[in-house]
Amino acid sequence: MGTDRRPNSTTEFAKFGFFGDSSRIEGLHARFDRHEFSTHAHDAWAIGAVVSGSKDVSARRGPRQIVNAGECYSLPPHRPHAGKLVDNHCEYVMLYVPDAEWRAQCAAYSVDPDHFSMAASKQPQLVKHLASFVKMMLYNPEMLVKWSGEWSVFCETMLTPYRRLDSVQSTSSIARTNRDPAVVRAQDYLREFWNQNVSSVELARAASMSTYELCRRFSLVYGLPPHRYQLVLRVINAKSKLLQGASIPDVASDTGFSDQSHLGRHFKSIFGLTPGAVAKEVVRIGRK
Repeated sequence: MGTDRRPNSTTEFAKFGFFGDSSRIEGLHARFDRHEFSTHAHDAWAIGAVVSGSKDVSARRGPRQIVNAGECYSLPPHRPHAGKLVDNHCEYVMLYVPDAEWRAQCAAYSVDPDHFSMAASKQPQLVKHLASFVKMMLYNPEMLVKWSGEWSVFCETMLTPYRRLDSVQSTSSIARTNRDPAVVRAQDYLREFWNQNVSSVELARAASMSTYELCRRFSLVYGLPPHRYQLVLRVINAKSKLLQGASIPDVASDTGFSDQSHLGRHFKSIFGLTPGAVAKEVVRIGRK
C-alpha cells in the first residue's frame, strides 16, 4: 500500500508505503530540492540512506550531522532531528521500524541496537541494499506479501557487519548441544509449512514464546534466524524440483516465491548459479 506525490513544477517527489500487520514497517523514497523539515522525532527506528545529494539531519540547536550520497544513518525512537539541504537536492530512502521489531532482529544477529545507532558512515553496498529493499516494498509489494521472510533476509545483510562475534562464539556451541524444545517446535513448524508465508507472530505462537525470544534462541541453536532458515529450505526444495525436470515458473510458484526473478535472486545467492543453469543441465543430460 502506498501514496505518491509528484509536483509538476519541480523534480521533488515522495513515495510512501508500508507492510506488515502487527509490526507495521513503513518505507519512504523521496527527493527534495527546496523542502526543509522542522525538528521532529519518530516513535520508531529511522534507518536511512542518501542515494544522491546530501542533507543535514541535525536538530536545530544540535551539532551538524551531514549525510552524503552513499552513506547510511540511523536514529533511535524519539531522537530529535530535522532535515535541510546541503547540496542542491537530496534523494534518499527511509525505513521506519517499530522498536520491538528492530530489537528482535538485532537479537537474532547478536547486534547491540544502540551500537547500530551511530553517525553516518560510508557504506555504498548497504545503501544499495537498503534502497533496493525500500523500492521493492514500494513498487513490488507482492514480493513481501508472498513471503514475509524477505524482511528477515534484508535484516541479515544490514546487521551482519555489526555482529558481536565474541557473543556468538561464546553461546552458540553451548546452545547447539542443549536443544531447546520450544525452538525445535518452531523448526518442525517451518519444515512442515516451508512453502507457506509463515509470519513471525504465527511461528512464535507455535513455539509458545515471544517473537523476540524466538529470533534470539532459534539463531543460537541453528545458526540462522527463522525466516532465513525457511528461505534455505525453500531454495533447497526448488533445486530438487528443478533436478526432477520441473519448469522454472512452476518451481517458483510451488516453493512460495512471487515469480522467477524472485526465486533466481535467492537461488544464486545460496548456490552461486541460476535456476536456468540447473534446468539447462537437466535438459542436456536428458538428451544423452
